[in-house]
Amino acid sequence: MKNKLNIIVKLVLLAFFSLMWFFLIQAEYEIIIKPQLQNDFPVIKGIGAVYFLGFIIFILSVVIVYLLYLIKKHD
Repeated sequence: MKNKLNIIVKLVLLAFFSLMWFFLIQAEYEIIIKPQLQNDFPVIKGIGAVYFLGFIIFILSVVIVYLLYLIKKHD
């Protein structure tokens, strides 16, 4: 029972991180095609906002791949 709960938690986390990844990809795309949006990011302005979002997307990608690995390893 504990193993099934563990898998369910990993799948929920995987779904959440995948959704966040999708939203950040959309945000980065909008910032790239509409340069005036680069100045709407409250902390980092300009091209730094694109690099920052890219770094966050990369970290989320690593977490997603790691969760997929853990789920595959469990089977």
